[in-house]
Amino acid sequence: MILDKKVNKRDSEIIEWIDKTISELVYDKVKIIKAYNYYHGKRDPEQFRHLEENYGIGTATSVEFVPLVKKHIDVLVGEYISVPLQPHVSCKDKETLSNIFEDKKKAINSTAIDYLSSLLKKTVSNDPNKPQDPESELEKILVDFERNFISDYEIAAQNIVDWANQARIIDFLEKRKTLLIDLLVSGTCYYKVEPSSSDGNINLRILNPINTFIDRNPNSPYLKDSYRSVIREYMTKDQILEKYGEYLDTEELESLENYAQHSYDGTGAYVRAYDTTSSAELSDGILGGFEITPLLPFERSSVKDYRLYPVFEVEIIKTKKEGGKFVSYRHEGVRIGSTIYIPIGESKNVVRSKDEPTKCRLSINGTFYLSRNGDPFSLILATANLQDKFDVLNFYRDNIISESGSVGDWVDLPYIPKILGGELTERLMKWKAYKKQGIALIDSSQEGNPPMNTTFGGYDDTLKLQTIQAIDLAIQRIEETCSTITGVFREKLGGIEQKDAVTNVQVGVRQSSYITKQYYQVMDNMVRDILIDILDIAKIVYKDGFSGIIVLGERLNKIFTALPEHFTVTDYDIHIDDSAETIKELEIIKQIAMEFAKGNAINPEVILEVITSSGLTKLKENVGKALSVQRKENNQLQQAMQQNEQLNQQLKEAQSQLQKMQSELETAKKASDQIAREKLEFEKELGWYKARTENSYKQELLEWEKKRVELEGLQLLDANKQNDEIKNK
Repeated sequence: MILDKKVNKRDSEIIEWIDKTISELVYDKVKIIKAYNYYHGKRDPEQFRHLEENYGIGTATSVEFVPLVKKHIDVLVGEYISVPLQPHVSCKDKETLSNIFEDKKKAINSTAIDYLSSLLKKTVSNDPNKPQDPESELEKILVDFERNFISDYEIAAQNIVDWANQARIIDFLEKRKTLLIDLLVSGTCYYKVEPSSSDGNINLRILNPINTFIDRNPNSPYLKDSYRSVIREYMTKDQILEKYGEYLDTEELESLENYAQHSYDGTGAYVRAYDTTSSAELSDGILGGFEITPLLPFERSSVKDYRLYPVFEVEIIKTKKEGGKFVSYRHEGVRIGSTIYIPIGESKNVVRSKDEPTKCRLSINGTFYLSRNGDPFSLILATANLQDKFDVLNFYRDNIISESGSVGDWVDLPYIPKILGGELTERLMKWKAYKKQGIALIDSSQEGNPPMNTTFGGYDDTLKLQTIQAIDLAIQRIEETCSTITGVFREKLGGIEQKDAVTNVQVGVRQSSYITKQYYQVMDNMVRDILIDILDIAKIVYKDGFSGIIVLGERLNKIFTALPEHFTVTDYDIHIDDSAETIKELEIIKQIAMEFAKGNAINPEVILEVITSSGLTKLKENVGKALSVQRKENNQLQQAMQQNEQLNQQLKEAQSQLQKMQSELETAKKASDQIAREKLEFEKELGWYKARTENSYKQELLEWEKKRVELEGLQLLDANKQNDEIKNK
């Protein structure tokens, strides 16, 4: 809508408050611009011109920008994004909590019924695996179920939050990094969660602090509770048509085509002016407001092809009476350049809390890292004077080095021996040549002053080591002072030296965690608000439900479906573990794991899992699992040792019995030997007795044979034929 067109009363009112809001809130944020310039290594070239002109004459040196604080901020950002985000969702509205309680009670009853049915079947079938104490087992099952119960409302929201954390379209990790850089550099950060252009997805915009303006509510720390806001962007014609083309008519499109009043030509002029937007005292250097740089970092060639136009997105909170209550509404409007308006009116993307149904907030949110006086605290601006001193000391050091000379002699030209040549230059060159050979010629016959006055004492223009050491020591003191402000000490910057004791390093890391804890706490609160805003927009964008994929690990994926009845009518809270505490616990657990490894309490391969763990929960699981395995192995080893001791005791008893048996065996052997000897003696006596008996028997038998022979002879002699046979009886 163009100003000179006839507009209705509603649009006229919207245009009026758009212009008023822009005129009252938009200003040049010179301090923040300077902070970003210092972060990116840029400085007003006129700031140290007097030093370069007075002390840099004849030298190639100048006051160069050597980044001092940037590495500190980069360490903080790197440390923060290295900790994985692990949000936990809970419901807070009474209606949902009542539904969760009912679902939980039904689930517990169903679990108890299933257990009792299984127990009844085992009892009827006389199953030997029937539990011995069913009441205790049932109680344990119910306690575990109640402890681990998660409602469908929480599951649906948790899945959406996890998906948003991983979704490429949101790119949450990169957005978190940008937010922290904005917070540390400017002391402010802003974001906006809104439906995508197709209204089918979620878009997370990180807003530029230089181009975002908030009419802050002093009664709330949250910027979304403010009254008015303006977002300024510089867009090309095609970008404007892509985003706002549906709101523009033919006349406005033609005006946009011919509009070039606010485009930039990329000249990059420096303007010497003071910052009148702050009540701070004027001073030299970065806080003096000497430099206003162009807000667009485009080269001249690129600006020729793309004419850029300022676009202002304006929001304001208005209240009206409905049904006896005053209800607040968010109104939106857009101004392109200074003449084209898009009076949108009441926003359709408003999500109201069940606890506060009459309250409406801005779509822009963010935070101010405040000092006590209410001004944003910027690490860059807080250390700007140190940066200037740092650069000046580097300038002086380089200048002294460039001006340093060598050791030489003073030579009085009239007294150079004339025998060396006719021309003065020739005589001087020859004199130098002879001196290099070790012969410094003098001519005592030459008229003039005594020969000893022809040459004077030498000079020494070389640079003394103590001078450089003094400047380097001053530079080191500045770096240490900067570390005490930022909380990033030498230990975190990787400046650990061999002489540093382990205790000193640990103290440095601990002190750093104490100072930087407040940065991470602010960011954790910011991330919590972002995720809650994403859930609120998801209620509008995914009002018919949502399905997505969550990556669970290296090889596992989870496909989920969030039903609309489980998340579109619920108020949520999101809890995020303290990042500073997580970082500190990570370091402590890693140190403990290393000590366990040294004491053989954890296997060495577990250390690799500990060091490469992606989060504190996984790290605790890995260490706990390793300790559990090691504990089992230790128990098994202890049991084996006990069994070994028992076997050793049994072996000792067996050895004792063996010795006793060997002693008895020796005794038995002695007895056996005695018996053998006695047996041998007996056998000897028995043999002698047998021999004597046999001999006696044979003698008697011989006598008997003799008598028989005699009888046979007598039988033959008696002439009795019937008495011729002698029977041998």
